[in-house]
Amino acid sequence: MSPHVIRLLALTAALFAVVTGPGSAQVQPAPAPAPAPAPAAEAPPVAVSGWRYEKGTQGVHLFHCQTATCGDSTSRVSYRIYGPGDTMTLKQFRREQETIVKALEQRAKPGTKISVIGADGDEGTGVPRMFKLRRLIANPDGSQEHVNSGILIGAKASASLISSSRNEKVIDGNYAQFAVALMLFVQTSASRIIQQ
Repeated sequence: MSPHVIRLLALTAALFAVVTGPGSAQVQPAPAPAPAPAPAAEAPPVAVSGWRYEKGTQGVHLFHCQTATCGDSTSRVSYRIYGPGDTMTLKQFRREQETIVKALEQRAKPGTKISVIGADGDEGTGVPRMFKLRRLIANPDGSQEHVNSGILIGAKASASLISSSRNEKVIDGNYAQFAVALMLFVQTSASRIIQQ
């Protein structure tokens, strides 16, 4: 602080002591400044009600089930948005997914088995088009996880989408909720889509 400010503070304290009388001048700690408002959480480009959002790394948007309609706490969905112009074909998608399954098996706990249940999608390279692969992960402890993984390609962008849950009954519905909203996003120039 500058000497001028220090003198001004001392003068103010002395004046306060004179005005309030002897013995009543006490130094009160300054009230704590109000905490700065938390920065608004960055909203995802696509959201579906009933899911808690978590910003992931490297552009990944993660969602955790918060209602009975999407299953339970093991139900998760994530996606990542990419630029336009993806020329991937269904054949390339299947090959890529085979590579991903091999990599996942190498990183998994010993005894984990990952099976591809099926892959389907649109033929050709026109937009819009979608590819989807269904996997079953059998863990060494006997638990299973069902996973739908896909690519959605639109005129304005493309997106990868993964839905997983231990509850087989909800996996397709969870995937479909986000796939519909994401397809609208990658096909149009909308800046944000919220599906109720």
